[in-house]
Amino acid sequence: MTFPYGRDGYALIETDTETGRVRGIPGNNPHFTVFRGIPYAKPPVGELRWRHPQPAEPWEGVRDCSRFGNIPYQFMGPPETRFTMSEDCLYINVWTPAKSRDEKLPVLFWNYGGAFMGGYSNRPQYDGEAMCKRGVVFVSFNYRTGPLGMLSVSEMKEENPYGSMGNIYYLDQIAALKWTRRNIANFGGDPDRITIMGHSSGAVAVTALAATPLTKGDMVGCIIQSGPTTRDFMDPDHGAESSPFWITEEDAAQRGDEYMKICGCRNLAEMRKLSCEELKAAYLKTERKLCHFRGVIDGYVFPEDPVETYYHGRNHDIRYIVGHTGDEGMRPTSVLTRKNVPAYAAENFGDRAKEFEALCDSLKDGELSDALLDNGAMRSRLFAETQLKNGMKPAYLYCIIRRAPGDGAGAYHGEELWYINEALSRDWRDYTGSDFDLARQMSQYWANFVISGNPNGLGLIEWTPFTETSKNVMMFDTSPWMGERKLSKVNEYIVNYLLSKP
Repeated sequence: MTFPYGRDGYALIETDTETGRVRGIPGNNPHFTVFRGIPYAKPPVGELRWRHPQPAEPWEGVRDCSRFGNIPYQFMGPPETRFTMSEDCLYINVWTPAKSRDEKLPVLFWNYGGAFMGGYSNRPQYDGEAMCKRGVVFVSFNYRTGPLGMLSVSEMKEENPYGSMGNIYYLDQIAALKWTRRNIANFGGDPDRITIMGHSSGAVAVTALAATPLTKGDMVGCIIQSGPTTRDFMDPDHGAESSPFWITEEDAAQRGDEYMKICGCRNLAEMRKLSCEELKAAYLKTERKLCHFRGVIDGYVFPEDPVETYYHGRNHDIRYIVGHTGDEGMRPTSVLTRKNVPAYAAENFGDRAKEFEALCDSLKDGELSDALLDNGAMRSRLFAETQLKNGMKPAYLYCIIRRAPGDGAGAYHGEELWYINEALSRDWRDYTGSDFDLARQMSQYWANFVISGNPNGLGLIEWTPFTETSKNVMMFDTSPWMGERKLSKVNEYIVNYLLSKP
């Protein structure tokens, strides 16, 4: 295995952007350069709160990009004290191994998770140097989350262009992607070789970015980590087959009005006078908590529910890696028992309810209680089967089952990020040599995919895509191996049922 960068020279330290010249600093490996905190849009403060991202202001001279920008205000979890939280958070970071601006290296565009309510790009497991040493330019960025990014009220249709409401969360991300397309050549990257990657709510976001018509042609690949948005039974508000992440304008406006009332405000002008602390206090009083705010099917960013976009093959026909971790908390909202099977069947399977009941009658008690577990495997499988159904590029599927040492968390949600970015030495866990070897291999698979669209390479076990004749999954354990990720009989039934629907 070769490491083409960082051996015989230093990366460029200064370059230009569309709004001014920037100077970065050497990374932990001094052969690479990181440019931190470059503005990709104007600070969305004051009257710009809840407006579409605006072009960044130009500056004179050379901007010092040695420090990360402010992180978004965090609307979930304990207050963040290590970094400055602010609405002024629209900043982008670039790690590059390029020694000149004409190298045209492939680009990985990273989108963090945070349950739509928080998260930020400058965490140690999001470091870009593992990709740099494999010849990939790595980009990360911050964007508005929580009510600042997800609030939708009817008044926004009058304020914002295109007559759309909400979706600021996604519009910030699209603005960052467009900025990357326009500027990455100055960092030695190729604007026509961008792969987007996201985890958790960031995975939902990159799924959406590969579905909206606004980004057509902006990416060549997509990596979806825990996990893809598919037709399933996860939304208690809307029932079978509906999306848990996107709602109609009418529903979004109703939820926005509910929140505005909790805030004690009558319009956006009054809402703009509230502090972030007041917005958070009001948010914590909402009935739905995590999913009170959602993406909006607004006819502009999303002409339809992205779940349906994928189901009918209207997403971008690009390359995909899709997967999850073996023990993450992706659990169903319902638990099957002998008593509730008829009601569950009637709600979710319509005229095939009796067929589903008969399947459950054939299961032992233990099989029935575990029937809906491992949603991550089901969603990955459903995504891959949908690609095949629509005659689109087959996806590469993975599951990480290596159980993290230290606290019994197992193969937990987000574990793979420490491996893919080779950041194990910056974690508190007592990793072994096999963990570091696994990290090296996983990082190389991801880099190969970004470089060529195929994760395979010299010294790696072959990772085959999910096809009609080969439905195996790459299993990342103490060492990688290909094998079948079997679903429960109920989850298998759900996949086949949903694939058969019009």
